[in-house]
Amino acid sequence: MNQNLFTGTIPTTIGQLSELFWLDFSYNQMSGNLPLTLSNLTKAGHFHFQMNNFTGTIPVGIFSSKQPLVYLLLYDNFFDGPIPSDIGNLSSLDMLLDFNNFTSVPPSLMELSTLTSLQLDHNSLTRDIVNVSRLTKLQSLYLGHNHFTASPIPSWFHSLSNLTSLNLENVGLEGPVPASLFALPKLEMVSLAYNHLNGTLDLTQANTVLMDINVQQNNITGLKGIFKGSINLQGNEICVSNPNISIDACSGGVTSNKSPPSSCGCRNGYSPNPTAATGTCLCSYPVMGIIVFTGLKVPLLSNTISMLQSCFVKKIPLLNSVDQVLILTTSSTTVTISIYPNNTQFWDVAAANIIISLISSKSVLTEEIGPFMFFPTGPYNHLVLSVSSGLSRGVKAGIAVGASILVVLIVAVAIYALLQMRRAEKAENISKPFASWEERDGGPLKLKGARFFTLAEIKKITNNFSKAHEVYRATLPSGEHVAIKRSDAGSQQGATEFKNEIELLSRVHHKNLVNLVGFCLEEQILIYEYLPNGTIRDSLSGKTSILMDWPRRLQVALDSARGLAYLHNEANPPIIHRDIKSANILLDENLVAKVADFGLSKLVGDGGKDLHTEVRGTLGYLDPEYYTTKKISDKSDVYSFGVVMLELITSRKPIDEGRYIVHEVRTALQRGGLPAVRKSLLDAAIEKSCPDLQLSTLLNLALRCVKASGDSRPSMTQVVKELESITSKDGENNYLSQQV
Repeated sequence: MNQNLFTGTIPTTIGQLSELFWLDFSYNQMSGNLPLTLSNLTKAGHFHFQMNNFTGTIPVGIFSSKQPLVYLLLYDNFFDGPIPSDIGNLSSLDMLLDFNNFTSVPPSLMELSTLTSLQLDHNSLTRDIVNVSRLTKLQSLYLGHNHFTASPIPSWFHSLSNLTSLNLENVGLEGPVPASLFALPKLEMVSLAYNHLNGTLDLTQANTVLMDINVQQNNITGLKGIFKGSINLQGNEICVSNPNISIDACSGGVTSNKSPPSSCGCRNGYSPNPTAATGTCLCSYPVMGIIVFTGLKVPLLSNTISMLQSCFVKKIPLLNSVDQVLILTTSSTTVTISIYPNNTQFWDVAAANIIISLISSKSVLTEEIGPFMFFPTGPYNHLVLSVSSGLSRGVKAGIAVGASILVVLIVAVAIYALLQMRRAEKAENISKPFASWEERDGGPLKLKGARFFTLAEIKKITNNFSKAHEVYRATLPSGEHVAIKRSDAGSQQGATEFKNEIELLSRVHHKNLVNLVGFCLEEQILIYEYLPNGTIRDSLSGKTSILMDWPRRLQVALDSARGLAYLHNEANPPIIHRDIKSANILLDENLVAKVADFGLSKLVGDGGKDLHTEVRGTLGYLDPEYYTTKKISDKSDVYSFGVVMLELITSRKPIDEGRYIVHEVRTALQRGGLPAVRKSLLDAAIEKSCPDLQLSTLLNLALRCVKASGDSRPSMTQVVKELESITSKDGENNYLSQQV
C-alpha cells in the first residue's frame, strides 16, 4: 500500500487479515492513531508505517508475544506520549521510532536482549540518556536530538561491544570524550556533534574499522593520535587555534565515496565504465536506479557499500565483478546505483529486464543492511518483463543468453534492410523535412517562427564542424551570432525529445527563455541565440570571470523564476520544464538569466497539471514526489528551482561527495539556525555582502519550494512575487542599514 496518496486512518478491519505477514502503509498521508486490531495479526513480521501523519499516544495492547515482528518502522510521524510498554513483547524486533514526539521509553524495551537496531533520535525524550547497557547485541544506536539532562558521556557505553554506529548528536553531552569510546571493537561511525564536549580528542585507542567521527560544533581544543578515516571538527576551537589541522577536517570532513573518472568525455547520459581496461575509456549506459532504505540497520559507510556490491554480484547471475556495480550515497538512507555491462556499451533488453526485476522484487535483499525500495531510472526503466525470483541461476542466465542471440539476429536483419533504404530516403527527407516524421513521434512538426536549415548550410558556417564540440559558436550570413547544438551519433535523445524541443521553443517567447533560431533534421541540430556568458553552474564554480555577488545571485533567481512562471501560466498550453538545474540557466551579454534546454518538457493539455509520465530529469534536482508517484506537475519544477536557489546561496552542487544540499541546509538550520548556515554552508564569496534578512527570506522560500508534498510548495507566480519583494528597494534598504 506504500507510495500512494492515501489519507484517513488505518481501518480497524485490517485485523481480519489473519495470514498477513507484511503490512506496509509507508509514504502516504494517513493520520489518526494505530488501531488495536493490529494485535490480531499474529503472523505479522513487518509493520511499515513511516512517513505519514499518524498522531497520538500509541495504545497498549497492539503488540503481543505471538507476533513475529522483525521490523517496526514508525519514523517521521507525530506520535507522542510514552512508547507503549508491550513493545517489550516483541523479542525479534528491530525498530525505527525516530522523528516523532515520544516522551519516555518503557523499562520493558531494555529486556529485548536480541535487539540489534534502535533509533530513537529526534524525539522529545527527557531526563537521563536512555541506558541501553543491557542491549549488548545492539549494532546501531541513534539517540540524538532529544532533551536529555546535560551529562558526561556515560561509562556504560563500553558494554556495547557489537556497536557499529552511534549517534548522540545534540543531547547535552559535556566534558571530555573518553578515548576508550573509540576503542569499541566494531565501531565504524560515531557522531557526537552539537554538544558541549571539550578538551583533547584522544584517538590513540581508535580501532582499525572506525571510518567516520563527527564532533562538529563542540569545544574541542586539541587532537591526539593518527586517524585515517573521515573526521569533522568544524566549529571547534581547535580549527582556529591550531594551524596544523587539515582544511578537510575543519570544513566538514572527507567522504570515501568514489566514482569512475570523469575525464573520458562521455556524452550526455553515458558514463565511464569501471570494467574497462586500466588506462582506457569506455562510455556505457548502465542500468540505473535509486535505492531508499526503509529500515537501515547500519550506516552507509564504505564497508556497507562494499557489502551491497558483493550482495548484488552474488544474487544477480548476469554480474561477474563488483567493478560492474557503482553505488554512491546521496543521503543517510539513500543511494544511487549504476550497474554496468562487462566491458561493453549497452545491456541487451533481456539482461536489463532481469536485473531490474531481481532488484525490484527484493531478490537481492540482505538482512544485514535492511529493507529498501527501488526506483529505476535511465533508459531501461520502462522494461516490463517479469522474472520469477525462484528461477535458478542457470535458467536466468539461459534466458539472458537466448534473448541476446535473438536480439543480435533481429538487429542484423534490420541493419541490412536499413542500408538498402537509407540512400533513397535521404533525398526525400532533405527536400521534405517534415513529411517523414512518424506518428509514433507525435506527427508533423507544428512550428511558430523557427527556421529550417540544411546540413550543408550548417557545415558552411561551422567550417564543416572543424572542432569536435557539442556546441559551436557561429555567425549566420545575416550577421546574427548563434550557438549550434549538435547531438552526437550515440545521443540518447530520441526523435520525440528532439521534435519536442523544437516545437516548444518555437512557440514560447520571453526575455528569460532562450530563443530558438532554427534547426536541422538531417542530424539532430538546434540553432539558438548565442549567450556569451555561459551557465549559472559555470559562474558559481569559477569557470567564468563573472562576479557572482549577492545582488547578482538574487537577480539570477528572479530572472529564471520569471521564465518558469511564464511557462506555467502564460504559455498556451502551459509547459512543465522537467529539467530545471543551474546548468540549464544561461547568461546573455547583459547578464540576464535565461532558461534553456526543453528536451524533456511536457505540454499540459486537457488532463490538467498532474501528468503520469516516465521519470526523467537530473539527479539532485528531481522532485521526490515525482519519483514515487510517476506524476509530474508544475510543482515538480518548483522543487527543482528550490534546489537551484540553494545552489545560489552555497555555490555547492546539489549532490557533492555524497551530501545532498537540501538535507545539509535543513539540518544546519535545525541545529543552529541562520548562524550555522552562514558558518558551514554559505559561499565565502558572498559572506560579507549577504544581509541576514535577505538570506533568511531566500532560505525560507527555497526550503518551502523543496517540501516533500507538492501541495505544500508555492507556485512559480508566488515565488516571483517573493523574489521581487526580496530584491525591491525595501530589500536594498535593509541591506544598506545592516552594512551601516
